[in-house]
Amino acid sequence: MLIIHTTTPTKKEAKNLIKILLESRLIACGQYFKIKSHYVWKDSKGKRKLCKDKEYLLILKTLPECYEKIQSLIHSHHSYEVPEILSFEAKAENAYNAWLVENLSL
Repeated sequence: MLIIHTTTPTKKEAKNLIKILLESRLIACGQYFKIKSHYVWKDSKGKRKLCKDKEYLLILKTLPECYEKIQSLIHSHHSYEVPEILSFEAKAENAYNAWLVENLSL
């Protein structure tokens, strides 16, 4: 099992990404949560500055073989110049893993 995290600036974008990924059968489940992010980013003059924003964290549940397609889809539908796309391998109990496989287009 693979867990993927990404963030979006709006609830609408979070819901849209999850919908596209579910309809493409690349994820079996997607969740989103409102969060506050603090990070370093360069301004238009190239100067590094501290930033803080309200964002939505997406948690996407899938299998490793879907990662490349998910990454590509996120890049093509995301509003950020550099979207966060982090993946974590996870172990699920057998029944949950069977449900996951059943709901993906493998």
